[in-house]
Amino acid sequence: MFRTFLVFSFLLTYPLKANPVLEEYWESLQKTKEKFELDDYSPKRFQFGFDSNAPALFYKESINHEVFWFCQKYIAKYHSNLPYPRFKENIRSHLTDLYGDISQNFLSGKTNFTCYTGWKNGSSLLKIHFFLNEDTFFPFRYDHYNQNGQLFLTEEDETKNGKKDSFTYYTSTGCPKEITKDKNDFGGIDEWWYYQNCKLVRIEYDANENGFKERICYYENNKELYCEGVGEKEEREATLLESQEKWKEALKFYRKSLIEYKKEVSNGTLRTCSLLKKIANIEYNEKEFSSFTKTLDEFFSYRVCESDSLDVLLYKSYYYLYVLNDYNSAKESYKKTAEIYRKVHGEISPEISLNLAYAYLMAKEPKACLTSLEKLNYRRLMPYPRFFLFYYRGSCELSLGSFEESYTNLKRAQILGGEKVFLPIVYYKLARASYATKRESEGKLWAEQALYIDLELFQKMESDPIFTPFIESLNGKSYKTKYYLNKVKKP
Repeated sequence: MFRTFLVFSFLLTYPLKANPVLEEYWESLQKTKEKFELDDYSPKRFQFGFDSNAPALFYKESINHEVFWFCQKYIAKYHSNLPYPRFKENIRSHLTDLYGDISQNFLSGKTNFTCYTGWKNGSSLLKIHFFLNEDTFFPFRYDHYNQNGQLFLTEEDETKNGKKDSFTYYTSTGCPKEITKDKNDFGGIDEWWYYQNCKLVRIEYDANENGFKERICYYENNKELYCEGVGEKEEREATLLESQEKWKEALKFYRKSLIEYKKEVSNGTLRTCSLLKKIANIEYNEKEFSSFTKTLDEFFSYRVCESDSLDVLLYKSYYYLYVLNDYNSAKESYKKTAEIYRKVHGEISPEISLNLAYAYLMAKEPKACLTSLEKLNYRRLMPYPRFFLFYYRGSCELSLGSFEESYTNLKRAQILGGEKVFLPIVYYKLARASYATKRESEGKLWAEQALYIDLELFQKMESDPIFTPFIESLNGKSYKTKYYLNKVKKP
């Protein structure tokens, strides 16, 4: 009986392996509680023995409740004038109706959650939205509701730098009526957005905060009609030329517009960023890479451009990776792109993660390559990106010598197909993984399929000791003859 009790107790205190993604978010929540100096009575994941704080299992519900209790403590400390649910019935309805399955959002790549104050008691309601900034969560948006449940104010930290810089005021019907913003981070309001019947009608700008509105833009059905102000005439001409595919002339007028605007507003603003983006776009497509890199340097010299930098970062990263083949610069650029995308959208971009993985693969950093793919759920990907997920994962595992895992993922990529241009290299890598795991008959089959499509791969096989059984076989010798004859014919 005592032995049974010991075994049962041990099983209760032995921490089972949890999903690594949920583990990461769990740790981020603990660090966030430390950051905001909140009392922490959460179970410690890697604690052994008979400690009551050690959970036997780690379920998704653990994360859901951990977020809920974090919210309760945060609201109690930093918004003590507002109620939060204290009784079992209210807590249960809060979890079910408001919080939902938070862990599922984390697993799907979303890196934010929302805290709610008390409700159903005739009091006002506050929703606080948190995003994951590096390894801790940070509040960035506050939605204020009155006692009737109507949204009347949203305060937001759009740049996610710790300061509220956007304030949206709503009508009694819940439509926005005015938004004021501090876009240049000088501490004063420099943008005014006006609405009629829920639709944007006008935006006024005073970017240098000198009391003169240097730009006013008019809208209809939430679409920009035209703008008046400094440099607008030149930009309209540039836009017209661009629509006519007169790229060189359009580039000339965009540059004129930028010069005129900088005469009035010398500090970088979002309009400066917008014009630089349009200039960089044309320079990139026209392959004026020398000017393109200078435009990028100027763009990133303005701190305000970071919040509007995704498109430019994608250009820059793609340029390093696929044009220059500068893999080290590409991986740094894609890391920055991934960080900005996550801040702006609150989730992970599969496209950016896959390109980052490729940059790591080509820079011969297979462990970092696999790390960049960890949070991608293949079930949520379309077949084309899913092919690259399995291909890059298998390739990085192959570089690490994890041949069994590599074979599994490369086989998944081969089944998905992808573009025909990638098939020979997939077959080649499958052959390599097969020979490395003593599957010589399979290795021979994959090698032959690879060489049938791309004979040039023979040189890679010949220089790789793993392929010795194939090179010395009759088929290998036949392909060797064919390869060298082909070399002679080409000149």
